[in-house]
Amino acid sequence: MKRLFLTLVILFAALTVRAQDTDDNMVPRGQAKPVQDSIVAPPAWDMEVAFASRDTCELSMDIYFPNDDKEIHPCVVFVYGGGFIDNNQRAKSHMKFCRSLADAGFVAVATDYRLGLKGVKNKGLLNMAKNLDNAIKLSTEDLFSAVEYLIKYSDELCIDPNQIILIGSSAGAITSLQADYELGNRTALAAAMPEGFRFAGVVAFSGAIFSHQGKPKWKVQNPAPTLFFHGTADELVTYNKIQLGKMGFFGANSLVDQFEKYDYPYMCIRFDNRYHEVASFMNKCFPQVVGFIEQYVFQKKNWQVDIKVTDPDMDIAKPWPFNPKDIYK
Repeated sequence: MKRLFLTLVILFAALTVRAQDTDDNMVPRGQAKPVQDSIVAPPAWDMEVAFASRDTCELSMDIYFPNDDKEIHPCVVFVYGGGFIDNNQRAKSHMKFCRSLADAGFVAVATDYRLGLKGVKNKGLLNMAKNLDNAIKLSTEDLFSAVEYLIKYSDELCIDPNQIILIGSSAGAITSLQADYELGNRTALAAAMPEGFRFAGVVAFSGAIFSHQGKPKWKVQNPAPTLFFHGTADELVTYNKIQLGKMGFFGANSLVDQFEKYDYPYMCIRFDNRYHEVASFMNKCFPQVVGFIEQYVFQKKNWQVDIKVTDPDMDIAKPWPFNPKDIYK
């Protein structure tokens, strides 16, 4: 597989954006849409359904439908960020992103998960690693439950179960990458997934994989084609890797090395000298996301594309030079 190296100067400001597990919980399409002023808030979800009950909470998903007459659509599952401590499922920017996906022809699903670091005190690096590992396991388990629900009700929801794509931001990107990693190794976390099931693609805005086996390897089935967005100066979700023995946290730079080594299709968009703000670039990078899905998922291109983005004119309110101690005190 030929790798394509691209170094681009991209002004993203100039880009235009195209514009409980029972039948009783299924709400007819369009009848649960909230009434609100579309000028002050983005168009909201069309349906809310509960997909799992846990000891601590009930988990639900918001579903955004395309406005067309097609009988079946590819499905994008969006997993929000928030450091495993905040629920940002209905942040305005996330709602805008999901509605844009629906307008582009996808059934877009924004799903909830348990917040495993909320209220947790970290004492030392090893304790923090243990807590992070537990939080990722909880969110990944909940993501699999959401996907299981979508597969079960794919006919009612007009979803093609063979074209389910994960998109995650920050903690959600970690969860999305981790889910594909667990599925690729058919671990106990992925036990509920049908035999032979694969995600059609994964898009990670500032994500990483937590591994107890050293560098991540997909031993049972190959990973889905993956689009990585990451800032090269990100210290909150590491761009490189943090490793102690075989236990480690592997960011985009390290994961791309593995994709290269085993010849897996990917695209990596590296934002030079940017921090964790890249996790919030979903709407800014919407054309790249849709283009990736078109080429890698629908056209099944087996490309390896590496892009370095230098964008000195990008205007943001402030950089995010966070490290974990700033948030997880």
